[in-house]
Amino acid sequence: MKFHSAVVEHLESIQKKDLSTLQHTLSSLSDISVIMPTGRLIRGYDDVRSMNQDWFNDPDWSFNFSIIKEEETSELGYAVVQVEYHDIDLNGVPYNKKYYLTLILRKIGPDWFLVHDQNTFTD
Repeated sequence: MKFHSAVVEHLESIQKKDLSTLQHTLSSLSDISVIMPTGRLIRGYDDVRSMNQDWFNDPDWSFNFSIIKEEETSELGYAVVQVEYHDIDLNGVPYNKKYYLTLILRKIGPDWFLVHDQNTFTD
């Protein structure tokens, strides 16, 4: 699979809340990490998968993305993505957030796998 296709597959699996596809885009190596917009660090395949499973179980949110930039070498690539996130808070009030998402993927064999995910809210 090509780098761009792997990035799109990962993002679309989030958009569709498709845990089965998402987990195949994650590196099963212990080096995977996610930094949430709050600064919370999640490390390791099991913890990243579990966090996404909990998130996907929430039916109220939606996620739209636009890839801004991609760069790749023969072993590593990154994508900068602009995200529009829509959700409902605990009081039932809808809210929207925009953030940048940086995805770093490593080529392992013929395929690309997510090794790092950085989320940063915009103003």
